[in-house]
Amino acid sequence: MSPAPSTRLESPEKPPVAPPRGAKLLMLLFTLLFCLGLFLGLDWLHTRRVKANELQVTGKGLGCFTVRDPMRVFGLRANCSCTRAWGGLRYSLATNSLGFRDEQIREVPLAGDKPRVLMLGDSFTEGMLAWQDSFVGQIAARFPQYEFLNGGVGGYSPSNYLNTARRALRHGLDFDEAIVFIDLSDAQDEAAFYRDVDDSGAVAIAERHYFNRNWYSNLRMAVSDHLLLTNFIFELVERTLVRFGCYHLDRGNNGNEFDFEKSAWTYRTMSDTLPFEVGFGPLGVEGGIAKEKQKMDLLWQELAQRNIPISVVVYPYPGSLVHDSVDSRQVRIWREWCQGKCKRFISVFPEFFAAKQQCSRLQPGCWYAKYFVFGDIHYNAAGNAIVANVVSQNLSSLPVQAHTLSPNGPPAATATANH
Repeated sequence: MSPAPSTRLESPEKPPVAPPRGAKLLMLLFTLLFCLGLFLGLDWLHTRRVKANELQVTGKGLGCFTVRDPMRVFGLRANCSCTRAWGGLRYSLATNSLGFRDEQIREVPLAGDKPRVLMLGDSFTEGMLAWQDSFVGQIAARFPQYEFLNGGVGGYSPSNYLNTARRALRHGLDFDEAIVFIDLSDAQDEAAFYRDVDDSGAVAIAERHYFNRNWYSNLRMAVSDHLLLTNFIFELVERTLVRFGCYHLDRGNNGNEFDFEKSAWTYRTMSDTLPFEVGFGPLGVEGGIAKEKQKMDLLWQELAQRNIPISVVVYPYPGSLVHDSVDSRQVRIWREWCQGKCKRFISVFPEFFAAKQQCSRLQPGCWYAKYFVFGDIHYNAAGNAIVANVVSQNLSSLPVQAHTLSPNGPPAATATANH
């Protein structure tokens, strides 16, 4: 009899032991950090390659810029052509024989065959974008019967508006009107940035600048400079927040684009002791405004001696449209100054406030991306077009006239406002 087969009981397989939840999270975190580090590393390499190629095209810094001007500290080189880099923008810049920005390099004779207008201002007037998109370029294209000379340079204020006009006059340049585009930053520039060297009108600048930056400002600037793809993601979020009315945008440019100290003096209290760029020391806000008027008085007097009328244009910053009003203190100051002095006084504040009102309630901040270079206080082509339209309307209603020297002195000036 054969033995019965033995029965063998097999033990059931043990289920795999799942790793602890903490280990899973740790692994997930490690994977995310690895992917993030890989992305940032590739982004950094990509940015280096792109910027190296751009450097071959644009060169270092702001092309055609010189810091060897004995009267104005800095200016533009004459008969120069270059490709400029301004933030994320790239544009061509040319200067004429006077060292003024122009459509192309050209020789400007001392006397012209049609009425001439000298435009004076800072970076808004110089135009930190293509010539045809700047308001001076747009105005010039609309009035071929006039010749417009753009004496604007970034960083200028009334001290250098005066020095630019003086230099032109002493070289024998003949022009028929000067239009000064007074910037909101001019009060701080005169209070804290420029100081008179001597009675000649020559100026020097503050030796030290203090910037309004925190840890996020430094981080944001580092991202903008070294990580193009990451910067694109940051900007996408920023654009969305601003469009929905979150008016805080810190790109490392010295604070919130919607509340810069240089423009905030019209609607909030500023420090009269802190230095440039965080305050208005040593002269203070009122001292800076008084100095602005003093320099503009001198400019008006020297032009009046030659029977050349002066005009003034004022325009808003992003912070003005958020915190200020159409009847800003900037508008009131220069409207009052123009009484009895200016041929025309033009405020562009109403048009920009009207443009802001066109945004819907759901997207109240749409005006910023529409009219300003994003991440900047300067106008884009559409914003420049608003300025050009308002000034052009005034020029059409009150044409530029060739001036004649009067042996009996200048006639009484009349102020003409557009509002």
